Amino acid sequence: MINFFRKIRKKLADDNKPLKYMRYAIGEIALVMIGILLALQVNNWNEQRKDRITEQKILNALQEDLLVNISRLSDDIILEQQTINQANKIIKHLDERKPYNPSLDAIFSEAIYSPDIIISASSYESLKFKGIDIIQKESLQRSIINLFDVVYSSLIAETVRLENQFWPSSVLPMIHRHFRQTDFRELKPTNYEALMEDTTYKNMVIHRTHFRQLALNWKTKALHDTEELVEMIAVELRKKQED
Repeated sequence: MINFFRKIRKKLADDNKPLKYMRYAIGEIALVMIGILLALQVNNWNEQRKDRITEQKILNALQEDLLVNISRLSDDIILEQQTINQANKIIKHLDERKPYNPSLDAIFSEAIYSPDIIISASSYESLKFKGIDIIQKESLQRSIINLFDVVYSSLIAETVRLENQFWPSSVLPMIHRHFRQTDFRELKPTNYEALMEDTTYKNMVIHRTHFRQLALNWKTKALHDTEELVEMIAVELRKKQED
């Protein structure tokens, strides 16, 4: 195409001999600039196309991780509520001075249980490596960063902080003092009468319940925010498919 225009320009330049060489030189420069601009335009288009393909792959990966997190958080919320319920049963049973029965062994264990926090975030790490700007929509960028760097990070940090402070200082001493663990799912009292009189143990279980309620609230918020982000990503992916 450039050679074709070059021939036309040369013919026009030849018709006016005094300006022939000037026109020829200016034309050469113009053709080179046009060629460079066209090449840059094509290159930019190719880069944008690659970025959009990468963005779509990252959004799909994010959505998969978030769906895993929704499942885990939902399971954890159920477990947290079960722990709270079992702890309340223990306190009620001891306060009412009801006699011991072997079915309490599992409840004693469940009353101090707390599920580990496991968040899938490999897709977010890939996004940070590629650069958050690969996501075109700024509001989606902000929501992704907020969920992983604020909501999830706070959930993990606060849960770990409470466990690290409370478990070794309060829970383990009570287990060692009052129980014999014959199975990891059960705690059998060594002296039920002494356990029933120990207000320190009761206070530990009550405090444990409060901490589990905090964890339940944090996980419920994280679940809600995760579900919202999944919907935002789904809308963005549908939009890109329609474009």
